[in-house]
Amino acid sequence: MRDTVPSNTMLRRIAASTSTTLRVNGQDLLSFAGTNLLGLGHHPEVLAAAQECLSRCGLSAAASRSTSGNFAEHENLEEALAEFLGLEAALILPSGWLANEAVMQAYGDELDTVLVDADAHTSLWMSTTLTRAQVIDCGASDLTRTHALLDRHGEQHLALLTDGLFPMQRRIAPLAEFLRLLPRKGILLVDDSHGLGFLGQGGRGSLSGAGVNDPRAVMTGSMAKALGAGGGFIASSTGTIERIRRRADAFVGTTPIPPAVAAGARAALQILEREPERVRRLRAHAARLTAIGKRMIQDDAEGRSPVLALPVSDQAAGRALEQKLAAQGLYIPWTEYGGGPGALRVAVSSEHTTQDLERLEEALLQHYQP
Repeated sequence: MRDTVPSNTMLRRIAASTSTTLRVNGQDLLSFAGTNLLGLGHHPEVLAAAQECLSRCGLSAAASRSTSGNFAEHENLEEALAEFLGLEAALILPSGWLANEAVMQAYGDELDTVLVDADAHTSLWMSTTLTRAQVIDCGASDLTRTHALLDRHGEQHLALLTDGLFPMQRRIAPLAEFLRLLPRKGILLVDDSHGLGFLGQGGRGSLSGAGVNDPRAVMTGSMAKALGAGGGFIASSTGTIERIRRRADAFVGTTPIPPAVAAGARAALQILEREPERVRRLRAHAARLTAIGKRMIQDDAEGRSPVLALPVSDQAAGRALEQKLAAQGLYIPWTEYGGGPGALRVAVSSEHTTQDLERLEEALLQHYQP
């Protein structure tokens, strides 16, 4: 298993933000950081929905949903998520990390084998510790290896764990092929934290993008990215969601997200559904980012991610480069996450302008040396 703690433990202190800027150390910077993909966390309707609920329900749910912490806003958001994703049911949790753990808690005692994509998010790898199953690295979307492993273990109770979109590697998991190879009783757990809002029809995620709707698929994700809110979710068949409700301590024993955050997330979903042009703008900016990558590092990936990793292996060099860009009014963090190589992590939003992307390219050409 990879390291789980990023080495850049000196945290940046942010005082304020907009959909495209951050105030860092008293300086307002044009931000190409994080995963505020669609700018919805600052949308007036989202803020109004959260503020109305905040005044009505208070700051915290104050208890687990199994006791007195189940608010109408939680259930309304779950219904809206399921409808938007085209799946039967959904369940929200305090974080995307816990969403992955909840799935493994619900199924782990029955699993014999768990296959995990080599580049899967750390939370997927950590969730495998909740099962006694044999855990096998099946490579990076390596269909040949995965097929061989499924042939060998296909008669067992099996789960296959993968991201839907790998943002730093700029690749999409072959979900349709995985489901074609998966045994009838198998489970495909897809962490779509980065696919939601970017892939699929109207940003409905990687399952939609792959054209699949299969009860063996379990979709998890974070609502802190494309939706600009907070918390995590699980979406799948009604039977799967009910099983997780009953068997996952990560759901039963935790206080849910504040009702106001749930109200804001539901408003964000409504905007995403009626304004698909946000997704189209994000995809156009991702294509422009791809072109920048090809110019900077001869990256041959297609426009499959709104994130570009520019390798900078040395932490001191990465921090120095970050400061040079800040001096030109841009915030692009150097990071080393999950045991991967150090890189300048560049991320675009639907709310960036053409002029913003031009500033980005000019600054990178001036300061970045591969």
